[in-house]
Amino acid sequence: MIAFVTLISLGCMARSEGRPVSPMPVPPLPASRSVFFAPIGDFPVGDAEALAAHYHEKFGMAIGILPSLAIPPEAFDASRRQVIAERVIDAIGAGHTVAADPAAVVIALVSDDMYIAAESWRYAYGLRAQGHLAVVSTARLSDGLGSDKVRRLQKMVTKDIGLLYFGLPLSDDPASVLYRDVGGPTDLDRMSEDF
Repeated sequence: MIAFVTLISLGCMARSEGRPVSPMPVPPLPASRSVFFAPIGDFPVGDAEALAAHYHEKFGMAIGILPSLAIPPEAFDASRRQVIAERVIDAIGAGHTVAADPAAVVIALVSDDMYIAAESWRYAYGLRAQGHLAVVSTARLSDGLGSDKVRRLQKMVTKDIGLLYFGLPLSDDPASVLYRDVGGPTDLDRMSEDF
């Protein structure tokens, strides 16, 4: 069964480094697209619901919460003790939600450390694929001094929503949530949650 956040609200004040900023312009909501969060493994369903409520307040979006899924065995690299981002994307892409609504944006949320098999990086915060699927890992969002894991998660998910749902382009501006070259916690902290 799918749980939906159904409240509607537009407009809010965002905060950036403790000072108020102007409300983020809300792009028009695509009428024909749905967005779902897919908690994977031990990612708390309550955290996914809180994240959906954040986007309801921020953009007036109704985001569905899919039933929690176990990490597929083929998506876990035991030698690295990390989740393989591409395999998580494959799993959510093969799910019933995407079969029923091929244009649905599905963002998987994992607590486990993650890497991208196609890259030589030690870890990854996230991966987007197929124009409508993404996965975000919270495992390393606490790295760095003075980190705020929730704010960093919101920035990563807002980036995916901006790119996959609203169809916005990547940005070269390090202060934009759509910044293309996020290489670590410092870059995440420099980014606002504004497009």
